[in-house]
Amino acid sequence: MQEHEYSVIGHSRSAIGRYLGMLATVVVSLLPAVGIGLSEALATMGLPDWGKYFLVIPITAGVIYAGIHWCFNKFAWRPLSYLSQIPHIAGQWECEGKTYADDGSIAQHWVADLCISQTWEKIRVRLETKSSISHSISVALIPEGDGCWMLMYSYMNQPKVGNLNLNAHKGYAEMRFTKGLKAAKGEYFTAKSRGTVGAMEFTRRQK
Repeated sequence: MQEHEYSVIGHSRSAIGRYLGMLATVVVSLLPAVGIGLSEALATMGLPDWGKYFLVIPITAGVIYAGIHWCFNKFAWRPLSYLSQIPHIAGQWECEGKTYADDGSIAQHWVADLCISQTWEKIRVRLETKSSISHSISVALIPEGDGCWMLMYSYMNQPKVGNLNLNAHKGYAEMRFTKGLKAAKGEYFTAKSRGTVGAMEFTRRQK
């Protein structure tokens, strides 16, 4: 499964996109040599002077914006969290879970490896137990008044080969991250085909 888009309540990606566009414009104005070089290259191709002016600035700005956007999406949004307004939860996590029986008692304890990959635009939550692997389908991050973050995501679970007693199923989880983003606690629910509920705890291994 690949990374997919996710929503962050209270965060406007379009506003950040405008800031990146403004930055690209400033960079273009500070790099006249780029425009001159491109103009000369187009001139050698026989493009008239009026055509150069209609193409040089858009092409230069487009290329620079693409580079700035790529850098921000992959790396810069993390140290500029005050600007991106998105918590950085990517990394390797340990997961301890428990499944409840119908009477509310604990029917099963289990452990899993959790990997969250994240950029400014996309995310993936991958959880692997000894018998199955689940991948997120949709994700939302919600800020809370005390500085914590709520992760809400739906997922698809696929059993590993040899686990004939398990069936593929969908589920949903809500995990509340602490202020330092080093741990989270929450609950999960599976679809009617499986019909289980339980609790999970995430502990960060490394960023």
